[in-house]
Amino acid sequence: MSMPLAIVFNHIGGQQSDGLQINLSTLAVVRSLGRRGIKIILVTTNKRDGIIGSRYVAGVEFCPYIHEPAAHMHAFFTSLAERYPGEKVLIPSVDECAWYVGKYYSQLAEHFLIPAPDTYAINKINNKRFQYETAQSLGIPIPETYFPQDLTEVETLSRTISNYPYVIKPNVSFEWKLQSAKSGARGKKGIRVNSAQELLSIARDIFLPGTEFMIQEIIGGRDHRLVTFLGFFSSAHQPVSWFIRKKIRQCPIDFGYCTMTESCHNPIVLDQSQRLLSAINYYGVAGVEWKLDPATETYKLIEINGRPVNTTGCAIAAGVDLPAIAYFYAIGQPLPPVTDWQDGERWAWLAMDFWAARELASIGQSSLRSWLKEALSIKADAVFARDDFLLSFNYYAKCIATLIALKFKKLMQK
Repeated sequence: MSMPLAIVFNHIGGQQSDGLQINLSTLAVVRSLGRRGIKIILVTTNKRDGIIGSRYVAGVEFCPYIHEPAAHMHAFFTSLAERYPGEKVLIPSVDECAWYVGKYYSQLAEHFLIPAPDTYAINKINNKRFQYETAQSLGIPIPETYFPQDLTEVETLSRTISNYPYVIKPNVSFEWKLQSAKSGARGKKGIRVNSAQELLSIARDIFLPGTEFMIQEIIGGRDHRLVTFLGFFSSAHQPVSWFIRKKIRQCPIDFGYCTMTESCHNPIVLDQSQRLLSAINYYGVAGVEWKLDPATETYKLIEINGRPVNTTGCAIAAGVDLPAIAYFYAIGQPLPPVTDWQDGERWAWLAMDFWAARELASIGQSSLRSWLKEALSIKADAVFARDDFLLSFNYYAKCIATLIALKFKKLMQK
């Protein structure tokens, strides 16, 4: 008897370059389920989605963009359900998709099995203000954080706060992605400010009416102090399986995406993450990021991600296959819980980790020789996989071509 279809819901922005784009969280989900013989239909927004090239994608359906009228997406999913009769599992794999599925959970649940947060939980997660309020109510440490509503409030804050440097970040990440291209943010995850004058200048540059942002202290210490909990919670909002990793590098090196990480155990992060997710009635796969503050020696909440995160592949490589655990739970055939793993299992996004190591080498904090040694020790790469060779080859061929082009350009400029 064949297993129910998996509908993996991805979203590729419409205002980016013409090149292919790969969302690592989506790729991890597709490979996890595909390797178990589950038929996968990829729902995505356009042909620039590089995951279309995965051998594990059995079919592709192109959906409207999230920022289009909701009626367009409603009509798409109604039609999709009719085209694929029988049980189907819908898995949102990026922020935009998790937001849509959560907001319209009850309507979608008429057609799909959905191991993902519902309307209540996604509303708590989607805006970081609510994340921090929930954490505070549980006695969980958070960074010094402010939520100005307009430039006037920023001006008032600039005269009272003094714990510089701070970072300006979005309250709602995917809205920031859509809007920041129109402002001075230009798609950055966060912008560092070192003084009141810089705070005012940058706030004026990036502020867009209707887009909420926050001003938060920068917790000291390097990347290894960033620790993330990844887990699956049942429909009864209880932890089923989980995994913990610590960051080694990110790109850009200050406020970037994780490019190398390794498995670890951390009882404080485990306890705080489980209490926080249970308190918001969470269901599905989640990632909760923390940073150990050297000033207080407490793990402070950075953010909750209400979907599989980019580093889900690290958990899978260590034996905690969260996408598969979520899928089989949804169809009523739960896998045995996984709550332990070997420490030191490394995962890397080598194409980007090279640039992170290069940047660190330029300021004397690393060397390309040590990076090469680390790269050879990883258990899994974010993109390269022998069993999905064509996608892997195309991706890394493009990366190498880009590197050669940059070298050639520099030679021509001499």
